[in-house]
Amino acid sequence: MRTIRIIIFCLSVSFLSYAQQDKNTKAIPKSNRVLNYDSIVYANARANGDYVIAINALYYMMAKNPQKSIAYKDSLATIYYLTKLYQKCVVTGSEVLASQPDNLRIMELVAISERIIGQTKNSLNLYENLYSKTASLTHAYYVAEMQFNLQRYGECMNTIEKIIASEKSEKETIQVAITADKLQTVFLKAAALNIKGMVYKQMGKSEEAKEAFQNALLIEKEFALPTANLQNFVNTK
Repeated sequence: MRTIRIIIFCLSVSFLSYAQQDKNTKAIPKSNRVLNYDSIVYANARANGDYVIAINALYYMMAKNPQKSIAYKDSLATIYYLTKLYQKCVVTGSEVLASQPDNLRIMELVAISERIIGQTKNSLNLYENLYSKTASLTHAYYVAEMQFNLQRYGECMNTIEKIIASEKSEKETIQVAITADKLQTVFLKAAALNIKGMVYKQMGKSEEAKEAFQNALLIEKEFALPTANLQNFVNTK
């Protein structure tokens, strides 16, 4: 009889334990389980480069968990940039920056996207902000490049001189566009000297321009841009 009671007691404890586990499982809200499913879909899609599915998953997660929408929009802006949907990157990234003004990664993605779609002034403002926070010579170079494109030659020259004066400019490199579909990696100092020569040329100072282009080639003898700029002087004689 004692043995039977022990068996009944053990079965009761086992049943209560199982029931408690089942109760805990049922306590998880259905919306959370669905959200976790969307997160798995998103992670797998990103890992496999299936960006359309990843974007859809992010929109589902934003709809179901709106209090985390900024975090999801951060990821969304990144995907838009990676897939070259630059206008959408600007729109979504700007929403992130409105809430997180010090999000430097998104700020740079938006700055690049603005530059690519031709919004030079907006891009310049973002790059100036980035440069003030990072002191990166790469950011300084893009500031100078856009100042030149906007014909703000005095400001451009000041920025260029800061780059040239830094010892880091002789060690750090940057990719510059040689043609619409070709890039060349050169030292930052050489790239800055090329822009300096272009500024002098616009100001009508031909000798100073030639000297700047030649100095760029002393650093990067295969640098296509100053080579072409010097050749233009020969062709216009």
